[in-house]
Amino acid sequence: MRGSFMLFLVIFLTIIGSAAFYMASRTAFVIGSGRWWFFAGYFILAFVSLGAMMAVRNYYPTLHPFLVILSVMVGVLLYMLIVLLLTDAANIFAHFSPKTYGLIVGIATTLISVYGILNTSYPRLKTVEIEVPKLTEPVQIAQLSDVHLGHFRGERNLRRIVRLVNKTDAQMVVITGDLFESFYNLKPETLRPLAELKVPVFFVSGNHDMYVDIDSLKQLVRDAGVNVLENSMTECCGIQIVGLDYMRPDDHTPDHMHAGVGLRTIENTLPTIALDSAKPSILLHHNPVGAEYAEKAGIDLYLAGHTHGGQLFPVTLINDRIFNFNRGLYHHGNLQIYTSEGSGTFGPPMRIGTKSEVTLIRLKPGR
Repeated sequence: MRGSFMLFLVIFLTIIGSAAFYMASRTAFVIGSGRWWFFAGYFILAFVSLGAMMAVRNYYPTLHPFLVILSVMVGVLLYMLIVLLLTDAANIFAHFSPKTYGLIVGIATTLISVYGILNTSYPRLKTVEIEVPKLTEPVQIAQLSDVHLGHFRGERNLRRIVRLVNKTDAQMVVITGDLFESFYNLKPETLRPLAELKVPVFFVSGNHDMYVDIDSLKQLVRDAGVNVLENSMTECCGIQIVGLDYMRPDDHTPDHMHAGVGLRTIENTLPTIALDSAKPSILLHHNPVGAEYAEKAGIDLYLAGHTHGGQLFPVTLINDRIFNFNRGLYHHGNLQIYTSEGSGTFGPPMRIGTKSEVTLIRLKPGR
């Protein structure tokens, strides 16, 4: 374990150092001064910004503005690096002057960063139609996922989402985890907008919910009038709703998001829940894993989140290789899986190549 950590640390520092050196050399080209001070500045800024991004789960009220700014800087530095690479490629043929080169990089990085922030500030309603053979009449479900209330989002953001849901004809709302990401804003007032939802609401926890006080969080959710499903099943609109806490799919699949080892898994938990095979069923679990066990249990539809669809290009490309069900609708035998891109963000409050979504799932009887 220690050897693996050291290897990761060496690779991590090498990547950060290489990126900082490259960015410093290009800045020195524009400014016309030595690169080493810029190298030190970029390296320290990147290191501190990544550290701040990982620390957002803590309260830190006095450091709140700095955590927000530094988390934004992670995205800004990423897109500055990409813009520099693209500008250098164009410069092979264009031969920009240092001033022109600097203006291109500065303007492009600013526009991309501003777009990324605005793109995640206003969730869009996405409508998906899914056929469920056991269903006898249409049912509309609004899915919320990965809201990530904390340093970047609070009551106002949640109210915006609730108003969007209330404009639909949803007959129930499901929240598939990561409602919170921080102790910051973990208070009853933050969840007040949930009381404005006009239909039954069901919640299952995600990995970020576990990073804060999960028991207090669940109680706050219950106090807001939401049904918390903890490895249990209920019925709504003639559909069996199964909700699982955040867990690994089985004992032999690793999970790096702190799902307990040797505890409950999807494989050993679903068989303990008595399902009526004649009725349609939906599984709520934060991470879209264990599809084979959901299909074996007779689940018709699996609703999840967690992936954010990659959130930021080019991470979107990597996510498609990491997750079997990264975003959108999939089929696994008789099981259908829908993975929401989520309405919030992790790390930089930005989205490039994805959208913040609230999903209206229209279920209709199928053949």
